[in-house]
Amino acid sequence: MKLTKLALIVALAALVCGAMAQGGGGAGGGGGRQRGGQRGGGNPYAPMSLAGREEVQKEIGITDDQKAKISELATATRAKAREAGQAAGQDRQARQEANAKVNAEALKSLGEILKPEQMKRLRELQIQWTGKTIVIADKEVQAEIGITDEQKTKLTDLQTRQQAAMREAMQNAQGDPAAAAEARTKNAKIMEEEIDKVLTDAQKSKLKEMGGKELPKPAPAARGGGGGGGGF
Repeated sequence: MKLTKLALIVALAALVCGAMAQGGGGAGGGGGRQRGGQRGGGNPYAPMSLAGREEVQKEIGITDDQKAKISELATATRAKAREAGQAAGQDRQARQEANAKVNAEALKSLGEILKPEQMKRLRELQIQWTGKTIVIADKEVQAEIGITDEQKTKLTDLQTRQQAAMREAMQNAQGDPAAAAEARTKNAKIMEEEIDKVLTDAQKSKLKEMGGKELPKPAPAARGGGGGGGGF
């Protein structure tokens, strides 16, 4: 089955929408927000997810005491997310708001467990590994690299086209997981290319700088493991 060019211009549209709607925050200052859990298709490279990964813990120097506290926090966060989801029922907006609140609280708690320099490096890895499609939707990132109002409009237009393209891509996939996965992979590449056309060379350089020292990107953690939040 073939996917149209439009259908390939999509990369995690729901994540971008959620990130733009919820705005700033992030790991840098120990505050901020995340969106949804990994079970809902969230970002596996979000702070809470990353903090539970062995390679990340080694990179940022997490102690055994911190590991225990992070594990407890992840367990508590998942429980709160389940309760919040049950309370919200089928109201999608309410579920998003509840998830955002739960994960914002978790990220704040994570900032109290880790040292400032550990949170800074965690933020760098988050930016480095997440991918431009999600990263560029974060308001803190937009402010730091100097995204203009005109660029925001263009990025929002890309987001709108993504959503329409995602629907078409999923229809064309006809429930075939392999076809859907292939479309998402191609879409991610195309979307990053489209974003690069919007950004200036200076902005792209700044974004790369914000990722800090490069570290090989690990595969996404298995669902349900490693953390309590899945947004940016």
